[in-house]
Amino acid sequence: MNKILKQVFIMLLIQSILFISCSKKKDYSDIDNLLTQWAYAIRNLNYSEYSRLEAYPKDINTFNAMYQQYYIANIKIVKVDEKLHHGTDNDGKPYEFKNVQFIASLYNRQTGREQQIVNGDIKLIRYISGSKKNRGWLLSNRTFIYQE
Repeated sequence: MNKILKQVFIMLLIQSILFISCSKKKDYSDIDNLLTQWAYAIRNLNYSEYSRLEAYPKDINTFNAMYQQYYIANIKIVKVDEKLHHGTDNDGKPYEFKNVQFIASLYNRQTGREQQIVNGDIKLIRYISGSKKNRGWLLSNRTFIYQE
């Protein structure tokens, strides 16, 4: 009888540990996928893909100038806002947003070598109404902080 109680106790302990560890894990796969697509578009200088993912894409000449020397890869999400915030764009169209912090590798385009690790902040926005409503999360207000 004592062996059975020990086995039951151990099984309950294992189940509670699994439950707690699984419940704390956040699923950022949708955001991770979006950022990976964005980084891939930058790496390949694919303006049409880049502009599809951006809320307010730069023009093609600015895009090419911004990313002619470097590209980012290996994006890892550090933090995502728990709650949604609300805002309006310059045209007064409402959207909801959350801020995302990440780290990524910065690569030299000519050599293909990693130059450094950068910290990044990006604002993801999702329109509540209007022509951009069905586009899902879009990237806006990105900032890279270079470490020396």
